[in-house]
Amino acid sequence: MPQINKLFIFLAILQLTATANIWAQRTFTLKSGPENLDVYLNNELIRPVSASAGHRNYRIAASGILRFSAEGFTSIEYHSEVLPVRNGIVGIKLERENGIATYRGEYPTGRQPKSAYFSPDGKRLFVPLLEQHGTDVFQVVGGFLRYETRLTVPGSRSDGFVEAMFDERRRELWISNMLENRVHIYDMDTLAFKTSVNTVGVFPKVVVQSPDGSITITSNWITQDLSVFDSETKRLLRRIPIGAIPRGMAFSPDGSLLYVCNYDGPFVEVVDMTTNRIVKRYRLHNQRGAVRHIIYQDGKLYVSDMARGSVYILNAETGAILHSTYVGPNINTIVLSPDGRYVVAASRGTNNPVDYTRPGPDFGGVYILSGQDLSLLEKIYGRNQPTGLAISPDGKLMVFTDFLDQNLQLYWLRD
Repeated sequence: MPQINKLFIFLAILQLTATANIWAQRTFTLKSGPENLDVYLNNELIRPVSASAGHRNYRIAASGILRFSAEGFTSIEYHSEVLPVRNGIVGIKLERENGIATYRGEYPTGRQPKSAYFSPDGKRLFVPLLEQHGTDVFQVVGGFLRYETRLTVPGSRSDGFVEAMFDERRRELWISNMLENRVHIYDMDTLAFKTSVNTVGVFPKVVVQSPDGSITITSNWITQDLSVFDSETKRLLRRIPIGAIPRGMAFSPDGSLLYVCNYDGPFVEVVDMTTNRIVKRYRLHNQRGAVRHIIYQDGKLYVSDMARGSVYILNAETGAILHSTYVGPNINTIVLSPDGRYVVAASRGTNNPVDYTRPGPDFGGVYILSGQDLSLLEKIYGRNQPTGLAISPDGKLMVFTDFLDQNLQLYWLRD
């Protein structure tokens, strides 16, 4: 009998040991920026057991400290029991050592943060939400962000908030809503809702105002035209046909010309605002294009082509290409720093082959380019689809949104 008890105990110990070993074999799938970072468990390098579609799969036989490292980046550590997991994927992004941009934190937002705008005084940040009703508002306090409120529209529950524009003369904030075909207007100081205007055009996107403030224009995606409003009375004055999907817009300094991005091709359309007709067309290249964002500064046009993943600098008068560069897949937004030193471009990363509204195989990124010749100065890794992008009026803070992660990232830009 004692021999039987000993055997039973011995077999039980074997079973428990085997069970413990099974439970100790943890696996996780890693999606990272940079993609080739090294992973250490308790200071020992571990290798992936497999890889596919930009992801690497790891198996660890014990719990402990996981360190993620890459040359030129600051390492980051997590305990194996508390890895940052989203939708079954461990997401790790590293920050550059001594970079132009210094990471300051991340902030949750509503669903699908489409764009981002600092107020003209730099005291607030506005983030329109595409898949939720409203616009998130953050206060800028001591170089950091603090959530303040969400702007909504009385009597409406519609999603579809896209882009914004500040009318400083009237202290108004205009925000387009593509699902309602309207632009909602708020008091810039109190954030009180004032009114809404009907664009008549379908799927309004970008909102711009003439240099003298007399007219405000929306670009309408589905109807392929522009809606022109009297900024004071909010009356719709006219619609200007473009004959293609219009996206970003920028006025010449005297307001006589409007430069319009042609999202159906590699073109910038030049509209004469006296005749309300297209009088010039600037071609960027001879391939398929989707021109998305445009900025006018000192006689130059800074333009992004989403299909080509490229950024261009054009002579605004002639359309001649002064500089161009490939940046990354699906360039979504570009901004120019107040001093013109940097052109910053947000790349959504590679699309998911099934549906672009699902996370793709890699993280997107934010690229800091020279404002003079578009040479690459620094790449910052984002998460799933960096989309909205903004630099504060004093040039010290930069934010970008991770469209599929309900997330906002904040950086400080060094002088």
